This record gives sequence, C-alpha cells and structure tokens, in this order.
Amino acid sequence: MVLEAAVNGQADAIVTFNIRHFDQAGIRFGIELLSPGEAWKRPEKDK
Repeated sequence: MVLEAAVNGQADAIVTFNIRHFDQAGIRFGIELLSPGEAWKRPEKDK
C-alpha cells in the first residue's frame, strides 16, 4: 500500500528503514528511496 500511495500521489521519494523491500519498485517507478537519516539531512525544497 505504501508504494501504491507513493505512485498515485506522485511522490519524489519513500522514506523507510526497509529500503531493501522497495529496491526494485523504486527503480521501476522512478521513486527515490531514502533512509530516515538521509531524509533528515536533506534541505527542504522551496514550495
């Protein structure tokens, strides 16, 4: 359900501790996969 919501919502990334679970799906749908630590370090994009 997480992947489906991300694809339908046109998400740029999925933040998860379980990156291995989404590895192939992220490539297939062009969604970046980030650990919570990686996401925390990224600056917020301008809206």
